[in-house]
Parts: sequence; structure tokens; C-alpha cells
Amino acid sequence: MKASEFIGTVVIDREAKEVGKVVELSVTIKKCLVDKVIISNGSTLKKNYFAVVSDEIAEIGDFMQLKLDEKAIEDKGKVDKVDQLPIDGDLLKTFIGKEVLSEDALMIGKIEDMIIDPKGCLIHNVVVSTGSTFRKKHLMVSDEDIKHIGDYVILEMKKERVEELLGD
Repeated sequence: MKASEFIGTVVIDREAKEVGKVVELSVTIKKCLVDKVIISNGSTLKKNYFAVVSDEIAEIGDFMQLKLDEKAIEDKGKVDKVDQLPIDGDLLKTFIGKEVLSEDALMIGKIEDMIIDPKGCLIHNVVVSTGSTFRKKHLMVSDEDIKHIGDYVILEMKKERVEELLGD
């Protein structure tokens, strides 16, 4: 499943009561992990946020069902802003749009999305968009293909190898 498609999924508790929507993911790309799923609830004017880990997720389909009941969710403690949550990884939104370079420091493209298994809290691939609007191609890279992550993402391959994979 694409991470961008998972964002917005309605979340229900174990008694099938709606408790919010998925708004963000905490990810650690180098370990291929979705550390936490961040959920918002409340009204447009007064949103609250809380995070769940894989052990608290019962099922994921058209909805995400938690193993938690209403009281357990209330006990998790809610915050007014996502950045107030104790998060181990980085927010997905900090990776989307990040420029990707080859090992020989040539521009490859930008991170467009991630292929995830939200129930297992795993990242299968990072989707890199390459080329212009009308010649856009997608390169799937795994954690093993990533050398460094900072202001840019540097791949563990030279531009020639990327071009081979893209069929250029």
C-alpha cells in the first residue's frame, strides 16, 4: 500500500467506534520501519493527536481497527500538535519531496511516496520520481539502496546503474 493512500484512513476502536483518521506516520527508513501511526480526532477547530504502534493495531483494510477500547485511547494522552508527540523516527512529510542523488552526486529525482505494510509497520520501498512531468518514471529503492539521509538522500549506486534500472 502506498503511504499516501493510507493517510486519511478512518480509525475505529475495538468496539467499532470511530476514533479519528490517520494523519501522519513516523518512519525510520534505514530500518524499514513505520515506528508509529499518528491519528487525529476532534473538530476542525480543536484537533487532538495520539500515536499507536503495531502491537495496538488489530486489522487494516478499508478502515484501521485498533485493539484499544475508548478508555485505553483516552489514557494514551492526546496533544494539540503532532510535533508534541514522542516520536522515535522522522515524520513521513519530511521525506516526501526530498531530493535524491546518486552515489556520484548527480540528481536522480525526488521522493514521491513509500510502499508500506502498515499492520506490520514495515517500509518495503521508497518511490523516487525521476524525469520531467511528461517523461516521469518511478524508481523503487529499498533501505539497502540508500547510503545516507540528510538534507538529501544519497543512493548506494551510481547514475549509470539508476539509468539501467529505469531502462533509459
